[in-house]
Amino acid sequence: MAIDVNKVYRTVLSILNKEQRGYLTPDQFNRLARQAQLDLLEKSFYDYNRHLTRRNIQGVNSEYGDIADNIQEKIDYLSRSKSITITSGTSDISADLVYKLIQLTTDNRTTQIEPVKKSELTYLNASKLTAPTTDYPLYYFENNIINVFPSTITSATMDYIKVPADPIWNYTGGGASAYTYTTSGSQDFELHPSEEPILIIKILSYAGVIIKDPLVIQAAQQQEVNSFNQENS
Repeated sequence: MAIDVNKVYRTVLSILNKEQRGYLTPDQFNRLARQAQLDLLEKSFYDYNRHLTRRNIQGVNSEYGDIADNIQEKIDYLSRSKSITITSGTSDISADLVYKLIQLTTDNRTTQIEPVKKSELTYLNASKLTAPTTDYPLYYFENNIINVFPSTITSATMDYIKVPADPIWNYTGGGASAYTYTTSGSQDFELHPSEEPILIIKILSYAGVIIKDPLVIQAAQQQEVNSFNQENS
């Protein structure tokens, strides 16, 4: 279930207008919403790493108390799998908008294609013991191109985190008329539903810059700090 873009926009407007602090146009909201969504996705990876380390060192409660698993669930909301065709050792995946490539497998997922750095290939190919084979294939990812070795491999399964679609609050009217929301042409947020509260706070923080209200910025930032402290208490 995606996060309703109309609900988020209306909530942001309601908070901003509660004390007559200003107005955020749909176009302004769409730009801030896109940035906020990408910020939260990137933050999820850092949070996951931090809480995974904390879990390994300190130990945590299982099930709902395992924050690392909860964050992984947020990231997995954007996980996808796709079969790709490999031609002469390469596959162009630029049309898929890959945010992070998780893994490549072949032979019906029975063989993992190991990732390597491009600079390591010369050394790996120099020895028969480390040179890539169909049983021990390798790949490196560069500029949306997957390079697979050996080149005899012609297909693979790609698991990845997709780039979320840009949220759009589409409308009719405007100018002297009121903006009227329309589902046609609109795009909901592609984030886990649990991200909605912090998403609204993040957009409000950016909105405070646009309407030049430091109190909005400070209030939003303080709420982010409170959320961070709560997670790490």
